[in-house]
Amino acid sequence: MRSSSRLALAALAIVATLAGCTGSPADPPRDAAVTDAPGPDVSDAGGLVVDTGPLPDDDAGAATPLPEGDCDPIDPSVCAFPWPSNLYLRRDAARPTGYALQFGPTSLPTNGAGDPIDPRPLGRFDGYGLGSPIMTSFPGVDLAAMATEGNEGRSMAADAAALLYEVRGNTLQRIPYFVELDGQEPMASRKILFLRPGVILKENTRYVVAFRGLRTTAGAAIAPSPAFARLRDGMTAGDPALGPRQARFNEVFSLLEGAGVPRATLTLAWDFHTSSSQSLHGRMLAMRDDALTRVGSMGPRLTVDNVTTFLPMRDGSGRPFDEDIAVELSGTFEVPHYMRPRRLGGLVGWEMNHGPDGRPLATGTRQPRFWIRIPHSALRGEAHGIVMYGHGLLGSAEEVRAGYNGHIANTHNLIFVAANLTGMFEEDLPGIFATLRDVSYFTSVGERLHQGVIEWVLLARALREQLGGLAEVASRNIRVNPSELFYSGISQGGIFGGTFVAVSPDVTRGHLGVPGNNYFTLLHRSRDFTGYFEGLRRSYPSAADQAVCLAYVQLLWDGSDPVSYLRHIHQEPFPGNTAHEVLIAPAKGDYEVAVFTNEITARSDLGIALMRDYDDERTPFGITQAPYPRRGSGVVLYDFGNDWPAPGNLPPPDLGANPHGSPRSRDWHQRQMVTFFRTGEIIDTCGGDGCRPD
Repeated sequence: MRSSSRLALAALAIVATLAGCTGSPADPPRDAAVTDAPGPDVSDAGGLVVDTGPLPDDDAGAATPLPEGDCDPIDPSVCAFPWPSNLYLRRDAARPTGYALQFGPTSLPTNGAGDPIDPRPLGRFDGYGLGSPIMTSFPGVDLAAMATEGNEGRSMAADAAALLYEVRGNTLQRIPYFVELDGQEPMASRKILFLRPGVILKENTRYVVAFRGLRTTAGAAIAPSPAFARLRDGMTAGDPALGPRQARFNEVFSLLEGAGVPRATLTLAWDFHTSSSQSLHGRMLAMRDDALTRVGSMGPRLTVDNVTTFLPMRDGSGRPFDEDIAVELSGTFEVPHYMRPRRLGGLVGWEMNHGPDGRPLATGTRQPRFWIRIPHSALRGEAHGIVMYGHGLLGSAEEVRAGYNGHIANTHNLIFVAANLTGMFEEDLPGIFATLRDVSYFTSVGERLHQGVIEWVLLARALREQLGGLAEVASRNIRVNPSELFYSGISQGGIFGGTFVAVSPDVTRGHLGVPGNNYFTLLHRSRDFTGYFEGLRRSYPSAADQAVCLAYVQLLWDGSDPVSYLRHIHQEPFPGNTAHEVLIAPAKGDYEVAVFTNEITARSDLGIALMRDYDDERTPFGITQAPYPRRGSGVVLYDFGNDWPAPGNLPPPDLGANPHGSPRSRDWHQRQMVTFFRTGEIIDTCGGDGCRPD
């Protein structure tokens, strides 16, 4: 991400303004603001499950009421708990998983204006996302003997009080995790419990969660809820709410007993199912394939409309100079546009446009801008490779002008190119501001990010095929090596770089600088989002409601969040792609991105290794560190003397310099990155000391 205090302050100001406009003529009711009712069904088309149009408009678009009621009584503390609840998995044989997500009209939190979050957009998913948090509540629960952050090994103990399993046929496979109480809630009696998987969950997979023998910090046994006790004891006959669920819970109890967990010991247990790859990735891949077909084999035309040349040093003439960059070109490229405008209360955002067959349908074209930075070294006649650059949090592509990029380009014979990430740059702030008031509006961000990733895919194709032939390049005798096409993203660019490298058929190696994955986990732990949370709290004062809001947001984000795509970089490439590779370079003690999420990536058997000498203070559980040199993907931790942040879902305190921006400016990190680009090999440029400052 990228420190963005001015954006957070702007968010607060706009949210305050919107809050004062509740009910005004300029702020119509939410249903009036939606151009059509989202929540489409799916069907198979060309190997992809894609949308087939809106669901029927039942009662002005409300979801069909659940026969059991909107809330799950097995955890009465919060309506949608436990999350992810199997109550909201409606049987649907037409879906790859056999389910469709269906929440009730009031299952999700209501904002200060009295509007419940709209569940309809979730109807397109056939299970929960891979980034879905596991949440429940046991007031006063004692975590002393449980697996907490940094002690994930305890989660695999024979007597663990919390259990997470992957269902494999008729057996259960233990999954590591850690638990934590919500640090956002000051009252101990109201703190919800997060169980965070220690691996990235698999697509189209059933999971079982169980808690047993729980006690309070005062030593008292925690009793199961009345509803769960009846299910556990098989006492639901004739109960219209619990009776229909008994068979499913009996399956869960049978699986647990087969794993040595007697049902009589259970305080709470349930199962859930994750979405299929088609549900998570179908729209993105359909857009990619359609867009590449539309623009042709050469990609969209690059049109240069501005050229700036730089002297290598001042000469007293007043002409611009840059010691690294000789020429900057900027212009536009025309791409299919799959979005249409959507009213977000008093603001305007976007939503995906679907055709009659349910596929994302281009509504015309748009012309994003690009920036190309050519170093002085290119004027010497040597062939230069291409690096696409990904910018920081809600910033812009013009960040490619940062001095360290110019130094890398001029030192290592590379041309840097950037375009805005549509969906998460300055132009998308209205969608984010609207979301803080009504979380239903996050569709504007989550769906538009698909457009942004596809624009990067198209730009990569155009650069490979056209850059060397541009008149502004060829006339200067600048030679481009189109076989060297790489990606380097920093912060937000490092995060979504995982998605981009997985989706792009052309960029096969990427550098993900100070990244993470799973925005639900990242947001609470980032200093960048503190101002945005103040805006969210104005609309949803309860910390538990805020957690459900973010879980809803994550479901919509899972279609572009790298947590859904990291598996498809190398381990399971998407159709049309070969196995790709990434160098992941976090900074210990980062104030903005939670570093341990990269450890979860390395623990998930995705072909992404944790490199040797990772850290001299702690050894992540369950990961064998890979020796240098390594041909393939890996995580290298950079240590600038910062301590690991205290466990918990709170941002680190402001102690010492923030290391978030440090690796990118170090020559030894740059050399490691460029070597990886050109050879696919991760070498040790740090001297075996865990990449501490030189």
